Amino acid sequence: MRAMVSPVRCLLLIILVGAVPGLACATPQAAGPSPRPSIKALAQDPAAYLDKDVELTGTLENQGANYFTDLRVVLRDGEGNAVAVKPWLPVSVPPGPKTGAPRPKTLSSYLGKKVDLEATVRRGELRGAGTTYYLEVKQARTVD
Repeated sequence: MRAMVSPVRCLLLIILVGAVPGLACATPQAAGPSPRPSIKALAQDPAAYLDKDVELTGTLENQGANYFTDLRVVLRDGEGNAVAVKPWLPVSVPPGPKTGAPRPKTLSSYLGKKVDLEATVRRGELRGAGTTYYLEVKQARTVD
């Protein structure tokens, strides 16, 4: 295994000695893409993903009885596995002036649809679920 050489030190070596065959100048690598575990894998061992960024695809559902009074959002796969999701958008927005501007998105625009979520796995209090593992959404998009 080769020893790490700082980029500055490597540059000095090249200038002073010339390029030496076999000497690698290691530079820090950019972080790779977020892991894409299955919903099943995350549901079975959420502690393995705690505080890690993940990307998941599934159907966003409310497993509660009512959207306004019992909202319990989950991301579910086709096999019935589910992971809790902390709502990241408002449930509703008040009517605005009739300016023709698009209305802000609400959580209901994603419910019942297949979505791709970029999120961080967290553990804490979640309304209706107590202390649990959940997804803290950073970005969401619907999948055709």
